Amino acid sequence: MKRNEQMTAALLVAALAAFGCSKTDKTPQTQTQSQHTEQTTQAIPVSITNDTTGDKGLNTTATKIVGPVSFADGEAAYKAGNFSEATKLFQQYTGQKPLNVWGHFMLGLSASKSGDLAKAETAFEEALRIDPDHIKSLVNLSRLLIEQRRFDDALGKLEHAGDIDPTSAEVYRLLGRTYAAQGRIDDSIEAYREAIALNNNDAWSMNNLGLIFLERGCFNDALPLLAKAVELRKDTATFHNNLGMALEHTGRFAAAASEYKGAINADPDFEKAKRNLARVEAVKVDSEEPFNLEETAKGFIEQPQIPVPDTNASR
Repeated sequence: MKRNEQMTAALLVAALAAFGCSKTDKTPQTQTQSQHTEQTTQAIPVSITNDTTGDKGLNTTATKIVGPVSFADGEAAYKAGNFSEATKLFQQYTGQKPLNVWGHFMLGLSASKSGDLAKAETAFEEALRIDPDHIKSLVNLSRLLIEQRRFDDALGKLEHAGDIDPTSAEVYRLLGRTYAAQGRIDDSIEAYREAIALNNNDAWSMNNLGLIFLERGCFNDALPLLAKAVELRKDTATFHNNLGMALEHTGRFAAAASEYKGAINADPDFEKAKRNLARVEAVKVDSEEPFNLEETAKGFIEQPQIPVPDTNASR
């Protein structure tokens, strides 16, 4: 197939409403394994960094908390990755400051990270009782609900969040996930398009949208989106694996093997990528079309950023 044929059809993000496949798509006689990986980034206040791991092997033995605690105490434990301790500290802090919406939000975030989903949900709901428009609580509660497959509940929270801040790419990305889980694929595609239009560095939306095309058999349409996701986030194993599948389905077995190796390098325990690599390494072909990540990623045409109004709604 020719390069210009690969870059056509539905890859201008603004034109992705045409959901058909490119005529150049072909499927080799192999079975691939795709992976939907949940977007796990958190919108968090003040200076707290985003960390998608659990407690980092720190001493999480129960400690006796003596006297009042400050927000900074809980924040320090959270930033250190000691989410169980942070949960205890923010539990006490919210008892001291029951009307502080950020205390309840951080209790919810800490509890969710430590695996106490019931406590996390209660904390986010309390934050929203104090401030029904607290968008970070709406977004993180919706993520919690998605993880529990309570999609209708999540949708209500996300629609409210979208009304508060229609410029939030994260809200549209989570809407895309929710719609996809409900089988509303066209709505999911439109939501991911909107997320990318709002933030053309949103690698997760690119991956998720590319994966929809991949699962529909639109392999050439998926390639630039998945290549762009890898270009933006080379340390994300799932992105490499999904790009590898798109390459495998278009007959580029050596390039696919390289991406599967990239996935394993990023996550040595990624068993699906190991199986995918073993499969393509067993395929013997005389020649195949070369693959260039940067050139393929250019097939994803960046849209201008949508201006974000000066508002505190997304704090």
